Amino acid sequence: MRDDIKLILPTSWEPDKDAFLARLGVAKGGLGDHFFGSVYDAFFTHAIDVKREFEKYYSVEYASLADYMEIRYGEALSEDDLGCEHLFLVTWIPQVVDVDYENNKFDVVMECIRELERSQNEDQT
Repeated sequence: MRDDIKLILPTSWEPDKDAFLARLGVAKGGLGDHFFGSVYDAFFTHAIDVKREFEKYYSVEYASLADYMEIRYGEALSEDDLGCEHLFLVTWIPQVVDVDYENNKFDVVMECIRELERSQNEDQT
């Protein structure tokens, strides 16, 4: 269901699947690519980039992105989150990063995304 948000992922990193897999140390075409490629797809390809959605369709109906998030999705976000380039609303979580399972790699993936964002920010300065 579209409104069943499992994760809100604010980031200013411009998603790049090859960079994501490389930072995780995953070889293309292998088993890791299968598992973590699906994580990338869930987090970035199939997720709703709500900031883009708001700017494209709803900015005339709602006073702000914060109002839109609260009214449409029932989520209140911090100013830091709202200031990111992208706000991905993830509606499904692959098992490899699902915190309901032991030995999940959620923290590893989130640290990878933070590192990619830091690296991108350093390149821009």
